[in-house]
Amino acid sequence: MTNADSNRLDRTEAILEQTVELVKSIGQRTDSNARAIEALSDELRTFQVEAIRDRSRLYQAMADLAQAQALMAQTHAQFQQNIYQRQSELDTRQGELSHRQGEIVEILKILSSTTRQQP
Repeated sequence: MTNADSNRLDRTEAILEQTVELVKSIGQRTDSNARAIEALSDELRTFQVEAIRDRSRLYQAMADLAQAQALMAQTHAQFQQNIYQRQSELDTRQGELSHRQGEIVEILKILSSTTRQQP
């Protein structure tokens, strides 16, 4: 083996060692990146589960609100019905009182005319 061959062999070994170190470095980076991707994937799954749960809670809250609004509308309708029914009863009662008042006035007229006729 000549000096040139020995020098060439040394350079080839140096290049191979650098390549091995580079491959190790790339392997470490790949492992690191894989762990980072896995962590991000886990975090993404957690966020997705939380989003599904939050969306479910939101839909339930909206359903509860709609039910409360319906109940409020029903209660308001019953209240209005009660008011109108009482107004009707008051009108009927007022009519009865007016009729009785008229009867009392007639009785008073009769009594007053009979007392005037008696000497």
